[in-house]
Amino acid sequence: RFILYTGIVFVLSSCGRQPYEKFTEIADRVWNYNEPKSFIINIEKPGSYRLFLQVRYTQEYTYSNIWLGLTENKPDGKTEIVRFNVPLFDAQGKPYGSFAGKFFDRNYPDADIDARPLTLDFPKAGQYTLSLQHNMRVDRLDGISEVGLRMKAL
Repeated sequence: RFILYTGIVFVLSSCGRQPYEKFTEIADRVWNYNEPKSFIINIEKPGSYRLFLQVRYTQEYTYSNIWLGLTENKPDGKTEIVRFNVPLFDAQGKPYGSFAGKFFDRNYPDADIDARPLTLDFPKAGQYTLSLQHNMRVDRLDGISEVGLRMKAL
């Protein structure tokens, strides 16, 4: 009984330290420029976090990469914007990432493909809003089914 109780307490106590991960669906797999996807994150413990951008796409996507803009709205009202060029297909047209059914999942950065990790600093506890918006030269992108964020404390 003691071992079972200890195990349950350990599992429940570690839930607060789990990484943040959330996907947002793109309606009809069509992502329009004027439809950024927002993620509200409550930071309880200030510090540095490893960030991964996630894109779920299909063969309907006709470009080899996607430019993403990440907007960070901080609790003090300040805003920061960063752009990322995320390769989705290699030079031979083979998709990066994992494959399930007709969907490809690309996590950026990926240690096997991309040069360096992404780090976000959250200097204060509070509510942050991170928004992803495609920054391609066209308004409408076909073949993007979901975008998401994953974070874990360093």
